[in-house]
Amino acid sequence: MIRLFLKISFLTFLCFFLAGSSWAQHVGFSQSENDKFPAPAQEIAFEDEQSLAREQKLATEEEEPATRDHKIAAEKKEYLNRRQKTLLLNAGAMGAVLVYGFANWDYGESTFHFNNEGWFERDSPHGGADKFGHFWASYALSHVYSYVYRKWGYTESEANLYGALSNLGFQTFMEAADGFSPSQGFSYEDMIMNIVGAGVAYVWGKYPSLASKIDFRMEYKPEFSSSDFGFADNYERQSFLIALKADGFEFVKNPYLRYLEFHVGYYARGYEDYVAGGPDDRRRTIYVGLGFNVSKLVQKYLKTRVFDYIQIPYTAVNKTVASD
Repeated sequence: MIRLFLKISFLTFLCFFLAGSSWAQHVGFSQSENDKFPAPAQEIAFEDEQSLAREQKLATEEEEPATRDHKIAAEKKEYLNRRQKTLLLNAGAMGAVLVYGFANWDYGESTFHFNNEGWFERDSPHGGADKFGHFWASYALSHVYSYVYRKWGYTESEANLYGALSNLGFQTFMEAADGFSPSQGFSYEDMIMNIVGAGVAYVWGKYPSLASKIDFRMEYKPEFSSSDFGFADNYERQSFLIALKADGFEFVKNPYLRYLEFHVGYYARGYEDYVAGGPDDRRRTIYVGLGFNVSKLVQKYLKTRVFDYIQIPYTAVNKTVASD
């Protein structure tokens, strides 16, 4: 088990060191042989550049001491560059998976194996709710990574791409590590949903007009008990939905109507307590509804998009379309 831990840790560090190094490269140009021996016109341009540099230097020396001190202090605060922070973030996330997996999922106590969980069949372990959970988590986490990368100075396009890749790397690493757990196993169904979630997150990040119209959300109705601490896999309290937002369409002019949303959702119930051979209360439900755009209201007071991903309970009126 210790050797497995060391192997996975080393591979994680190596992969993300290489990835982090390439992500942080500044765009540049290789130097050709002609560049080494400039032409006369290039020499004149170079002399002009030197004169301009001397003038800039003199202007810089004339800055007030307080301004220079402020710049020096700001530079000293930047202990890590963005490449190093990217590496630490990704390696740290995977390290956290290992720690949690060894503590709770018995990582390393079995040989690598697959676990065929099924999709949305009635007799699948969670009626497919877990598959929507993987999609939603992958989608939301991609955008969390992207947000962090934008804060670290990456461009919008870079942050969007690297966010999706970081999340996909994290999800793949977790699924591969699950393969060494006797209680988990590598699920190709989960992995497919992880990939789809990261792909949708990338497209939504690239085309903001889509994000202004459509959200993918998870709703959790708490029991206000100790079970709420395990909300991540408490599928009995979760619902997953697509929200079509009136606020994203220009033809909706009425300011009150722009708070309306149209929902299509799914949930599964009765799977947690089901025992083979006993009473079968399992059911899968598809519903539609009209909701209130909480995110639009909150953004008047706080700069947060969290409610683009979380549906607040009891802020929509729903109608069951199909249930078994």
